[in-house]
Amino acid sequence: MPRFYVPRPRFEKGMLRVEGSEVRHIRRVLRLRAGDEIVIFDGSGKEYHGLIVDEGVTFVLIKVDSISSSKKESPLEITLAQSLLKGEKMDLLIQKATELGVKKIIPFFSIRSVPLAEKTKNQKRHHRWEKIVIEASKQCGRGIIPEITLAQGYSEMLQTVSSNSLRLILWEKEGDRLKDILGSHKGKKEVFFIVGPEGGLAQEEVAQAKEKGFLPISFGERILRSETASLCLLSILQYEWGDIG
Repeated sequence: MPRFYVPRPRFEKGMLRVEGSEVRHIRRVLRLRAGDEIVIFDGSGKEYHGLIVDEGVTFVLIKVDSISSSKKESPLEITLAQSLLKGEKMDLLIQKATELGVKKIIPFFSIRSVPLAEKTKNQKRHHRWEKIVIEASKQCGRGIIPEITLAQGYSEMLQTVSSNSLRLILWEKEGDRLKDILGSHKGKKEVFFIVGPEGGLAQEEVAQAKEKGFLPISFGERILRSETASLCLLSILQYEWGDIG
């Protein structure tokens, strides 16, 4: 059944009224009409199931039959702090991380990451990331839209870490085996992990993270690309403690 994102659903005479960009998607792209079934989700966990009863150029009216809470969110709260990647790699990473159930993504500047100096460019890219997160959530059936922040400095990113989370940092030069770390921290439901850029994190950045309680981990002898490492760790965490498998 087609799903559409309406962040603040508005009811008009008992009908849910959809306006904005989703109207074009409903009417022009999928060509849905009165009598067709539809699902609206608000991004905070609620889903509205119903039938289209009326539609126009700028609106669609839906008779809601039931309201439910999304059951497709992972019990594991994962924050991914990802150093900025080149070109479309960041877009792909954000899309796939959303599908894998990440709760929050924090893009950050590191010593060796791609510079994004202009504030306007940063905001423009962030707007595109938000669209990617929404579309990925619609596609995979999530009811809660993951949060994605503006790109920020490394030190600023470290200040956002929760004291209750298991804090991990991927570093190819040093680190305990992931299997050992997960075995000794069973029961954790909140994980914050850092993945560096294609050139790797600088030693001083790792030292700064250690001061904040981060545990360096390694995936072994093979060197993975940054985006591969992020999605690999996210998948493993969801398999071990989350809702995959």
